[in-house]
Amino acid sequence: MKIDIHVHTKKIKTGDAETRNITAEKLNEILRLTNVRILAITNHNHFDLEQYSEMSEKVKDVCQIWPGIELDIFENDKRAHLLVIANPLNKIRFSERCETILKDKNVNTFNISITETVNHFDDLDCIYIAHYLNKTPNLGEEEIELLRSQISNPKRIIKEAANSISAGVFISHGHNSIYGSDIQDWSDYEKLSKDLPELRLPVDSFDQFSHQGS
Repeated sequence: MKIDIHVHTKKIKTGDAETRNITAEKLNEILRLTNVRILAITNHNHFDLEQYSEMSEKVKDVCQIWPGIELDIFENDKRAHLLVIANPLNKIRFSERCETILKDKNVNTFNISITETVNHFDDLDCIYIAHYLNKTPNLGEEEIELLRSQISNPKRIIKEAANSISAGVFISHGHNSIYGSDIQDWSDYEKLSKDLPELRLPVDSFDQFSHQGS
Protein backbone atom coordinates (compact mmCIF):
# COMPACT_ATOMS: atom_id res chain seq x y z
CA MET A 1 0.00 0.00 0.00
CA LYS A 2 1.16 3.50 -0.82
CA ILE A 3 0.89 6.69 1.22
CA ASP A 4 0.65 10.29 0.07
CA ILE A 5 1.11 12.74 2.93
CA HIS A 6 1.06 15.93 0.82
CA VAL A 7 -2.00 16.47 -1.35
CA HIS A 8 -3.80 19.60 -2.51
CA THR A 9 -7.49 19.47 -3.35
CA LYS A 10 -8.08 23.20 -3.89
CA LYS A 11 -6.48 26.22 -5.48
CA ILE A 12 -6.03 28.46 -2.43
CA LYS A 13 -3.06 30.79 -2.87
CA THR A 14 -2.58 33.00 -5.91
CA GLY A 15 0.22 30.83 -7.27
CA ASP A 16 -1.69 27.55 -6.94
CA ALA A 17 -2.71 25.79 -10.13
CA GLU A 18 -6.40 25.52 -11.06
CA THR A 19 -5.68 21.85 -11.76
CA ARG A 20 -5.34 21.28 -8.01
CA ASN A 21 -9.13 21.60 -7.70
CA ILE A 22 -10.84 18.24 -7.51
CA THR A 23 -14.28 16.94 -6.54
CA ALA A 24 -14.96 14.01 -4.25
CA GLU A 25 -16.34 12.07 -7.21
CA LYS A 26 -13.20 12.59 -9.29
CA LEU A 27 -10.91 11.83 -6.34
CA ASN A 28 -12.76 8.57 -5.82
CA GLU A 29 -12.40 7.67 -9.48
CA ILE A 30 -8.67 8.41 -9.54
CA LEU A 31 -7.76 6.70 -6.25
CA ARG A 32 -9.35 3.47 -7.41
CA LEU A 33 -6.83 3.40 -10.26
CA THR A 34 -3.91 3.58 -7.80
CA ASN A 35 -2.51 1.71 -4.81
CA VAL A 36 -2.69 4.80 -2.58
CA ARG A 37 -4.41 3.73 0.63
CA ILE A 38 -3.55 6.68 2.86
CA LEU A 39 -3.82 10.30 1.76
CA ALA A 40 -3.52 13.53 3.74
CA ILE A 41 -5.26 16.67 2.49
CA THR A 42 -2.86 19.57 3.12
CA ASN A 43 -4.07 22.69 1.35
CA HIS A 44 -2.16 25.95 1.78
CA ASN A 45 -3.25 27.82 4.92
CA HIS A 46 -6.72 26.29 4.60
CA PHE A 47 -8.78 23.38 5.89
CA ASP A 48 -12.29 22.67 4.63
CA LEU A 49 -14.07 20.28 7.01
CA GLU A 50 -17.03 19.86 4.70
CA GLN A 51 -14.84 18.86 1.76
CA TYR A 52 -12.71 16.63 3.97
CA SER A 53 -15.76 14.79 5.30
CA GLU A 54 -17.27 14.38 1.85
CA MET A 55 -14.05 12.98 0.41
CA SER A 56 -13.44 10.69 3.39
CA GLU A 57 -16.92 9.22 3.06
CA LYS A 58 -16.64 8.81 -0.70
CA VAL A 59 -13.42 6.78 -0.62
CA LYS A 60 -13.70 5.08 2.78
CA ASP A 61 -13.70 1.59 1.28
CA VAL A 62 -10.46 2.17 -0.62
CA CYS A 63 -8.39 4.88 1.12
CA GLN A 64 -7.94 6.55 4.50
CA ILE A 65 -8.11 10.35 4.35
CA TRP A 66 -6.31 12.31 7.06
CA PRO A 67 -6.98 16.00 7.88
CA GLY A 68 -4.06 18.36 7.46
CA ILE A 69 -2.87 21.79 6.46
CA GLU A 70 0.27 23.25 4.89
CA LEU A 71 1.24 26.27 6.97
CA ASP A 72 3.52 29.16 6.09
CA ILE A 73 5.93 29.30 9.01
CA PHE A 74 7.95 32.42 9.79
CA GLU A 75 10.85 31.78 12.12
CA ASN A 76 14.33 33.32 12.43
CA ASP A 77 13.47 35.91 9.76
CA LYS A 78 12.71 33.33 7.08
CA ARG A 79 9.71 31.53 5.59
CA ALA A 80 9.22 27.78 5.53
CA HIS A 81 6.45 25.27 4.95
CA LEU A 82 5.24 22.81 7.58
CA LEU A 83 2.55 20.18 7.15
CA VAL A 84 0.45 19.58 10.25
CA ILE A 85 -1.60 16.38 10.01
CA ALA A 86 -4.05 15.55 12.79
CA ASN A 87 -5.65 12.37 14.00
CA PRO A 88 -8.92 12.03 12.03
CA LEU A 89 -10.71 11.48 15.34
CA ASN A 90 -9.91 15.13 16.09
CA LYS A 91 -11.09 16.51 12.74
CA ILE A 92 -13.70 18.89 14.21
CA ARG A 93 -11.33 20.41 16.75
CA PHE A 94 -8.64 20.58 14.07
CA SER A 95 -11.04 22.52 11.85
CA GLU A 96 -11.85 24.90 14.70
CA ARG A 97 -8.16 25.56 15.40
CA CYS A 98 -7.53 26.26 11.72
CA GLU A 99 -10.43 28.69 11.66
CA THR A 100 -9.06 30.44 14.76
CA ILE A 101 -5.59 31.10 13.37
CA LEU A 102 -6.81 31.97 9.87
CA LYS A 103 -9.78 34.17 10.71
CA ASP A 104 -9.70 37.43 8.74
CA LYS A 105 -6.24 36.54 7.39
CA ASN A 106 -5.09 36.69 3.76
CA VAL A 107 -3.95 33.19 2.76
CA ASN A 108 -1.27 34.67 0.52
CA THR A 109 0.41 36.65 3.28
CA PHE A 110 -0.45 34.56 6.33
CA ASN A 111 2.36 33.18 8.45
CA ILE A 112 2.67 31.71 11.92
CA SER A 113 5.55 30.94 14.28
CA ILE A 114 6.55 27.48 15.40
CA THR A 115 5.53 28.22 18.99
CA GLU A 116 2.08 29.42 17.92
CA THR A 117 1.67 26.34 15.73
CA VAL A 118 2.50 23.99 18.59
CA ASN A 119 0.21 25.87 20.99
CA HIS A 120 -2.72 25.56 18.60
CA PHE A 121 -2.32 22.00 17.37
CA ASP A 122 -0.15 19.78 19.56
CA ASP A 123 -2.98 18.43 21.73
CA LEU A 124 -4.72 17.05 18.62
CA ASP A 125 -2.34 14.09 18.23
CA CYS A 126 -0.50 15.61 15.26
CA ILE A 127 2.32 14.62 12.96
CA TYR A 128 4.59 17.45 11.77
CA ILE A 129 6.16 17.11 8.33
CA ALA A 130 8.75 19.79 7.61
CA HIS A 131 10.04 20.78 4.18
CA TYR A 132 13.72 19.89 4.41
CA LEU A 133 16.84 20.85 2.42
CA ASN A 134 15.97 20.70 -1.30
CA LYS A 135 12.22 20.68 -0.53
CA THR A 136 11.74 24.44 -0.37
CA PRO A 137 10.91 26.70 1.38
CA ASN A 138 12.40 24.61 4.15
CA LEU A 139 12.90 24.51 7.89
CA GLY A 140 16.56 24.47 8.91
CA GLU A 141 18.03 22.40 11.70
CA GLU A 142 17.67 25.28 14.17
CA GLU A 143 13.95 25.59 13.45
CA ILE A 144 13.41 21.82 13.54
CA GLU A 145 15.17 21.67 16.92
CA LEU A 146 12.86 24.42 18.17
CA LEU A 147 9.85 22.41 17.00
CA ARG A 148 11.27 19.26 18.56
CA SER A 149 11.78 20.99 21.90
CA GLN A 150 8.18 22.15 22.10
CA ILE A 151 5.98 19.29 20.91
CA SER A 152 4.79 16.53 23.22
CA ASN A 153 6.39 13.76 21.16
CA PRO A 154 9.54 14.78 19.25
CA LYS A 155 9.42 11.53 17.26
CA ARG A 156 6.34 12.88 15.47
CA ILE A 157 8.56 15.12 13.29
CA ILE A 158 9.21 13.83 9.77
CA LYS A 159 11.47 15.59 7.28
CA GLU A 160 9.85 15.89 3.86
CA ALA A 161 12.14 15.23 0.93
CA ALA A 162 11.59 16.37 -2.64
CA ASN A 163 11.61 12.81 -4.01
CA SER A 164 12.42 9.17 -3.28
CA ILE A 165 16.15 9.61 -3.89
CA SER A 166 16.45 12.45 -1.37
CA ALA A 167 14.31 10.58 1.16
CA GLY A 168 16.56 7.54 0.82
CA VAL A 169 19.65 9.66 1.47
CA PHE A 170 18.05 11.27 4.53
CA ILE A 171 16.97 7.91 5.93
CA SER A 172 20.44 6.45 5.39
CA HIS A 173 21.78 9.28 7.55
CA GLY A 174 19.34 8.52 10.35
CA HIS A 175 16.60 11.04 9.54
CA ASN A 176 12.91 10.16 9.72
CA SER A 177 11.90 11.14 6.19
CA ILE A 178 9.05 10.82 3.70
CA TYR A 179 7.82 12.55 0.54
CA GLY A 180 4.42 13.24 -1.00
CA SER A 181 3.05 14.11 -4.41
CA ASP A 182 2.38 17.81 -3.68
CA ILE A 183 0.05 17.33 -6.62
CA GLN A 184 -0.21 20.12 -9.19
CA ASP A 185 -2.48 18.45 -11.75
CA TRP A 186 -4.83 15.62 -10.83
CA SER A 187 -4.82 14.33 -14.40
CA ASP A 188 -1.23 13.21 -13.70
CA TYR A 189 -1.96 11.50 -10.39
CA GLU A 190 -2.35 7.91 -11.53
CA LYS A 191 1.11 8.02 -13.11
CA LEU A 192 2.74 9.97 -10.26
CA SER A 193 1.29 7.63 -7.65
CA LYS A 194 3.53 4.81 -8.83
CA ASP A 195 6.54 6.64 -7.34
CA LEU A 196 4.96 7.37 -3.96
CA PRO A 197 6.33 5.72 -0.78
CA GLU A 198 5.36 2.10 -0.22
CA LEU A 199 4.56 1.12 3.36
CA ARG A 200 6.33 -2.10 4.30
CA LEU A 201 3.46 -3.20 6.52
CA PRO A 202 -0.27 -2.50 6.18
CA VAL A 203 -1.42 0.50 8.23
CA ASP A 204 -5.01 0.36 9.39
CA SER A 205 -5.22 3.72 11.16
CA PHE A 206 -3.56 7.04 11.92
CA ASP A 207 -2.76 5.75 15.42
CA GLN A 208 -0.87 2.77 14.02
CA PHE A 209 1.17 4.96 11.67
CA SER A 210 1.96 7.67 14.21
CA HIS A 211 2.96 5.23 16.95
CA GLN A 212 5.41 3.37 14.74
CA GLY A 213 7.99 6.06 15.45
CA SER A 214 6.98 6.62 19.07
